[in-house]
Amino acid sequence: MLNCKKFSIIFIVSLVAIAATIYFKTRETRKVIELGRIHQSVINGFLFSPDGKIIATYNDREVTLWNLEAEQIRTLSSDTTKAKIKSFVFSPDGQLMVTASNTGVTLWNTQGKQLWTSPFITQDYYHIPVVDFHPDGKMIVARGNKEVKLWNLNGEEIQTLHHKETIEAFRFSLDGQTIATLSPQEVKLWSRSGEERQILKRSGLTTPLRVSTKGYGSFDYVSFSPDGRTIITIDSGNVNLWSQEGKLLRNLSTLMAANVAPNSNNTAILTLHPQGARLWNYQGKLLYFFKHLDMSYTSQGISWSPDNQIVATAGSSGVTLWNAEDGKRIQTLPRISLWNILENIDHHSCEAVSFSSNGQIIAAICKFPGTGVFSPGVFQDGLRLWSRDGQELWTPDENGYDSYVFSPDSQTLAVKHEGQLILLKLSVRKR
Repeated sequence: MLNCKKFSIIFIVSLVAIAATIYFKTRETRKVIELGRIHQSVINGFLFSPDGKIIATYNDREVTLWNLEAEQIRTLSSDTTKAKIKSFVFSPDGQLMVTASNTGVTLWNTQGKQLWTSPFITQDYYHIPVVDFHPDGKMIVARGNKEVKLWNLNGEEIQTLHHKETIEAFRFSLDGQTIATLSPQEVKLWSRSGEERQILKRSGLTTPLRVSTKGYGSFDYVSFSPDGRTIITIDSGNVNLWSQEGKLLRNLSTLMAANVAPNSNNTAILTLHPQGARLWNYQGKLLYFFKHLDMSYTSQGISWSPDNQIVATAGSSGVTLWNAEDGKRIQTLPRISLWNILENIDHHSCEAVSFSSNGQIIAAICKFPGTGVFSPGVFQDGLRLWSRDGQELWTPDENGYDSYVFSPDSQTLAVKHEGQLILLKLSVRKR
């Protein structure tokens, strides 16, 4: 049974970073508090520190760190004006940061000091991350064109992992002992120290499944089961399950998109098809079929709750929540109301959905009828928030909310809107 939640009476507070203007608005339907707005000419990406107390924004030239009141803490900028930042990530403990640019890979501390730089050039590939920390935080991994490099925190190169073709992605097993690297024709498995263990031959389809991230999250072309014994790879329209010995265990047929449940020992993989969604376990057994004909055909159109008990799917009628244990539909958001009926509920089209890290809030990018006095039928394209039990928390008054990220503690949401980053305090409380 889903727990009911109580929501606080709210005030909308906007702290505009540049003008330092503070204004208050109240509205009964609002369920969030606006903490502040970060104004920058260009924001290519943004993410929270692991403790959720810092938000980092980056553009081509620099990374800027802010607190949750939208006050600038410091800026990380390269010594060379030629550097163009491609990617940025915090270490698991939040004490270090690494950037990848067109001039190399750089490690920073939280005071903004460069600790070391390698001239290794990373390779962009469909917005898949090019640099990351090992799960234990003691090693840095970066992806180039046909090789992946490993360094320790002192900047000493540990190993180089080679492929004959372009490397599309890399992935760590949950225990951190195995690294998987993916190229069009094969997946290679490596030990933590960089020793090659196994080669998995792919289906021969040289074009991977196209997945649009649009800032909502990331999608892996290769993944591990929680016990590390099964490797999941995605080709064009296919999900393949492999043993670590290189044996193809199962092919999960033609599909439009797929999503793998994190940290689940039972239900594992959700695949989208024109007829609906199918839920599989790691052995390739079909568990349930979700008949939902209007789903979004990207990996961002499906999401798992952190406890893996609920699956959310996005489509032309909104967001539908499913019970992952028995495959039954729980509810569809937005709920039917008089306003929905007048404006036609089918117009609540959503293309992406995700859960907060505590599983209590659902966010989706949707098209929905406007609420203006003079043009209530004008469709807006933006973010919507619901509680897990279906209560609507927030609907923006403007268009252009095109990407967002939850803080790790689920207390704050950062939303990008027309050149600024809006920080929202989420006020969901348990009874």
